[in-house]
Amino acid sequence: MGIVDNEKLKIDELTFKTLFDEFYQALCVFASTYLKDDSLSADIVQEGFVKFWNKREGFDNYYKVKSFLYTTVRNDCLNYIRDHKLRREDLSVLESVEFYTETLVEEEAYRMFYNAVESLPHQTRQVILLSLDGLKNSEIAGQLGIAESSVHTLKKIAYKKLREILREYYYLVFIFLLSK
Repeated sequence: MGIVDNEKLKIDELTFKTLFDEFYQALCVFASTYLKDDSLSADIVQEGFVKFWNKREGFDNYYKVKSFLYTTVRNDCLNYIRDHKLRREDLSVLESVEFYTETLVEEEAYRMFYNAVESLPHQTRQVILLSLDGLKNSEIAGQLGIAESSVHTLKKIAYKKLREILREYYYLVFIFLLSK
């Protein structure tokens, strides 16, 4: 992670960029759970970051920032659904603490998993991402121009490294993989 969880934060432009890079994708997926529209979700997440930037002086730790971002995006999604009278499942389900908690845990697992994947060497990362997209080893080999045995070896290396990186968060990654 780019930001140490317990350090005192001074939100300058570099810290903001680090937070944006760390949370943007996961927040977009989180918002999309509510809205079922990737473009609209991205707009709401960007607005959430603008709100955060405008209030940045009031944040002194990582957890408060994270909580603010997820809560803001959730509330903005619910407001959008109400204001535009979107015909989705019962709004009370989306407003429930249970839905929020389940979605938050799933997105946290997503964020941790993809941060770990991003830390892999370039070719190993490509193999894992293509594998997650559902491609078979032979298709990955063809797309990357490498031998199928190399794909197999790179996957083994990646799984070993991911297990090491995520050993403390195994339960969250398990939830993420079940949701794919």
